[in-house]
Amino acid sequence: MTQADGAPLARLRQAIAGLAVLTTLTIGPVHAQQASSACRLLQVAELETAIGGRASSKPSGSSQSIPGMALDECSVVLSGPGPNRVHTVSIRIVTNLSMDGEQAIRIRNTSTASEPQWKVPGARLEQATGGSAICILAGRPNVASNTTCSIPRGKGYVEVDVTGSVEALASIETVRALAQKAITRL
Repeated sequence: MTQADGAPLARLRQAIAGLAVLTTLTIGPVHAQQASSACRLLQVAELETAIGGRASSKPSGSSQSIPGMALDECSVVLSGPGPNRVHTVSIRIVTNLSMDGEQAIRIRNTSTASEPQWKVPGARLEQATGGSAICILAGRPNVASNTTCSIPRGKGYVEVDVTGSVEALASIETVRALAQKAITRL
């Protein structure tokens, strides 16, 4: 094959490479995460006062649509004195579910509560409702534990989830109050 015969093949390779670059530049932003509106629902100072500790950085969040739901989430880490005083606080706005938000929360919480891991020594499992908030506290030693309060909203919900050690978990009452405050700011 002469150099002239290979020229069309070289142009084809260049065209494919160019198309790949254009495709990446075009598709990339469509699937990119957007800024979070959940970060506007609660102020860091409110979280620090309610849960304790100090945030070492600003909250970070994103908003994205995935099949079956849209998720807008904001997180901040609070650190307090002692080894068990680190909490990650996540504020979530979940929308576009295929079912009623209350039904989705109840299914999730029932599934969580039925797990045998909550029957080991030192484990805690509590569930409560107050107003429209549906809450669950689930934790056991040496693993990340959660207090989560969710408030249904049509085909979705607003939720505050506090993760930490089971020995220093935020109470259901504290997280419920934060979730109730967050939903009033939508």
